[in-house]
Amino acid sequence: MTKSTTKEIDATMFGFTDEHAALREVLREYFAGTAAIGRTVRWQRLLTEVGVDDLLFGDACETAVELAILAEESGAALFDGPLVSAAALGSLAEELDGVRDGRRLPCVAVALTGPGDPAADHPFWDFSEAGVAVAGLSANGATVLGAYDGDALGLRACSVLDPSRPLGRTDAVAGPTLREWDADAVIGMRRRADLVLSAELLGVAQRVLDGTVDYVGSRVQFGRTVGSFQAVKHRLADILAQVELTRSAVYGAAWQLGAGPVGVAAEVDLAVAAVLARQTGVEATKAAIQLHGGIGITWEHWAHRYLRRAHSVIALTGAPAQHRRRLATLIDMRDGAHD
Repeated sequence: MTKSTTKEIDATMFGFTDEHAALREVLREYFAGTAAIGRTVRWQRLLTEVGVDDLLFGDACETAVELAILAEESGAALFDGPLVSAAALGSLAEELDGVRDGRRLPCVAVALTGPGDPAADHPFWDFSEAGVAVAGLSANGATVLGAYDGDALGLRACSVLDPSRPLGRTDAVAGPTLREWDADAVIGMRRRADLVLSAELLGVAQRVLDGTVDYVGSRVQFGRTVGSFQAVKHRLADILAQVELTRSAVYGAAWQLGAGPVGVAAEVDLAVAAVLARQTGVEATKAAIQLHGGIGITWEHWAHRYLRRAHSVIALTGAPAQHRRRLATLIDMRDGAHD
């Protein structure tokens, strides 16, 4: 797979390249064509045949935009692989046997977005009984990250709002570690996961918007297509504006991460993307269900699955209001630095 590097990104203007378009097309075709394949096999093939291992486990500063494209397309497909955990680990996965080639699935249990205690009781994202589990732990008064054999921890599946994303818990995080890292590793994990979750929600919102536009353009009521009603047009126009604003925020944050050393400006952009992605994800999925009418609330329809993904991410990582408070703190830090 060909990927652009930070050297190809203009210092003042961002734009998608031909390589970005090709990557998006390959990913879209892959997700559409492998829906019936088992979770583990789909993940292994994504890493090895499509070649996204370089995006997930390479230098995050060089692949941030490509990583956002991967996350957006996986969100649109409601992909059930351990993308969030793999992206959070990043280059740390190189030190864990079997993770890069997909033989062992990663699952992480740390505060993925915003400030938070890495050693707190967080659920394990992307649960896998035989996977590699990474969690925060306290050691000699300090917090570090530890990697464990999932079997040894006795991980068990949780009841979930979003069935496409398994979560796990354990009674205690203890025992021999496969590898340990210092607490600074949590910062990098949070940034990567922050970007991936925002891009994923962008993909969710774009997918439900496209599906709803197709539906109201063909559904006829009172001798007219539903999409010709002014109230429906206005609702969809508002959602489109939100989606495009979110897209700018998400790829602006990715561009900042790929432009050089990560400072407060990049953290501000990540927080802006987090706020808008969560807001847009919920609004778009709610509108999809409402504008589909009665069929939108049936179990067989796809709309509720996207609503579940959006609400699940918010339940696990915080509502827009929480990220606005985080954004306000970061802006104070940024502006204070220039006083």
